[in-house]
Amino acid sequence: MKIIFIHGMNQQNYDENALKQHWLNVFKTGLTHAEQNIELKSLDIKLPFYGDLLTKHQLYNILDLATLLPKSLLNLHLPFHLWHNTSIVQEHRPCVTPLPCFNPEQSESLTQHLSVISALTKDHAFKELSMFLNHYPKLHETLIHKFLVETYLYLSNPDFMHEVHQRIMSHIHPTKDHIIVAHSLGTVIAYNLLHQFTNFRIHRFITLGSPLAFKVVQEKLNLPISRPPQLHGDWFNFYSPDDFLTAFPLCEAPFDFEPPIINQAITTLVSSPHKITGYLQHPAVIKSIVDALKLKN
Repeated sequence: MKIIFIHGMNQQNYDENALKQHWLNVFKTGLTHAEQNIELKSLDIKLPFYGDLLTKHQLYNILDLATLLPKSLLNLHLPFHLWHNTSIVQEHRPCVTPLPCFNPEQSESLTQHLSVISALTKDHAFKELSMFLNHYPKLHETLIHKFLVETYLYLSNPDFMHEVHQRIMSHIHPTKDHIIVAHSLGTVIAYNLLHQFTNFRIHRFITLGSPLAFKVVQEKLNLPISRPPQLHGDWFNFYSPDDFLTAFPLCEAPFDFEPPIINQAITTLVSSPHKITGYLQHPAVIKSIVDALKLKN
């Protein structure tokens, strides 16, 4: 059984070895917290790297949605009002941190409280903005082109898409079973792969923080949207209500498949809810990977 990790956007500052080690560190932390006695060396894990392709195409990817918000968040009143909060903080270096927990007896400084309140207020605004944009795909696409260059390039540039696919397919073996664990843009890439290539088997498909729920992404996929024919097992989709980029489950049309996608809301890191750190070490995600390994043994 091979485990294929497919990373998301904004990884061009890493190289393949550094990014793989970061994912392995996060995964190992999750295994330890879940009390799973599994040696990473015993697993066949691959992480195809495509972050350098953005540099090759002489583009630079930057996510700076803060430029869309007014200077004072107190003056922001968007038409949608949500009860969950989200935030995103750029992470320059790999850092494995524990999952968030709440201890009512733990005292915190006023500065810490104000910092959390500020982050949650910004998160709320970002999620409302995402909800709003999902109703206007053309506007959403324009903003993706401006702020999420890598995502737009993959969805709109056949040459870039082909290069990304070839990087990943070089790690997939036609006679082995695979578990694919994809994050963020990687979930869109993996979905396309599972429809465009036929010479491999997927035992379990695990998507983390997927933007597939957004209409602007769906419009770039080959229609009709359907359950991948190469998937011979379950599709687990983990999303965080705190992650404004991917805060929605894949249960409504066109993702109302049979058998259905197994959607599960989880809590990721408050300071960076979209990062792989909070997703891959989460106990529910760890269980979905470990259970798939046990089913084949």
